[in-house]
Amino acid sequence: MSGVEAVGSVSEIEVRTPGREAWRRLRKDRFALFFLGMFAAFFLIALGAQVDVLLEGRGNPSYSKSLMEMGYAFEETHHPPTFEAFPLGILGLDWNGRSVLLRVLQGARIAFMVGVLGALCSIVIGMSLGLLAGFFGGWVDALVVYVYSTVASIPYLLLMLALAFVLKQGDFARIYRESGLSGFLSLGLFNIVCVIGATSWVTLCRLVRGEVMKVRELDYVNAARCLGFGNLRILFRHILPNVFHLVIINFSLTFVIAIKSEVILTFLGVGVDKEPSWGQMIAYAKNELMQGIWWPLASAGGLLFLLTLSVNYVGDALRDALDPKLKH
Repeated sequence: MSGVEAVGSVSEIEVRTPGREAWRRLRKDRFALFFLGMFAAFFLIALGAQVDVLLEGRGNPSYSKSLMEMGYAFEETHHPPTFEAFPLGILGLDWNGRSVLLRVLQGARIAFMVGVLGALCSIVIGMSLGLLAGFFGGWVDALVVYVYSTVASIPYLLLMLALAFVLKQGDFARIYRESGLSGFLSLGLFNIVCVIGATSWVTLCRLVRGEVMKVRELDYVNAARCLGFGNLRILFRHILPNVFHLVIINFSLTFVIAIKSEVILTFLGVGVDKEPSWGQMIAYAKNELMQGIWWPLASAGGLLFLLTLSVNYVGDALRDALDPKLKH
């Protein structure tokens, strides 16, 4: 009888998958949930702006419509924020009489495209090289270490600028325009994604390499080798899940770095040039501030701060929730 009761009690135990366990731990952090909601709001804004551009076409996006064309009569283009033209005028007008609100919302689309694509490109390179170097060792490890040591020895900003100048001009730009890919992703955005992917993978590669070198000597990996499992199965089924928390935190960091890099490169004239972005608004604001026009810079800078803050906090919370070493 006691055996039946024991079986019944065991059957009532809740079996938690790693995903459920991570979500249970994440829900305990109220600040993480708040910033996760903020990040989701930015994502929906960016998605709505993307749909708007796809529906209307790149030649006539909604952000180019001025409030004066929509029936609002202002005598000056640089009009400060006002509730008279709610909601499009609550953040004021820019130098061309366009709604700053629409431009910052369109800038969220550019920020997400740069952040997500740049982070994914960086993760693919860093994770792949880190796994190979840490697992195989030998000459593979020596080659990877030499490559990322060389990249890390070059000043980050100078390397970004050099690559951006090379990609923006010359045969590469001509080939890209003739390929037809510019209809999906502009040359400026494509260049920024390539620059970020080529310069921001070193940190993740180092972390993954060191973690894999420790994990590959554990008992369960040796047991998998004794059972005859191949290297690819051991890498993706036994080692990768135990180092994947590094990818989560690195994605959040690279996402923020990518957005800031777009702002820097656009400010210096080698980034986005034909689409509204926060970097472009900040670049124009350097002349507007001398005339007392502060609202375009405040709008773009404020949203940039909120997005980076939410990504950083959510990334740290996800790393803590997914790290198998912190389950206690």
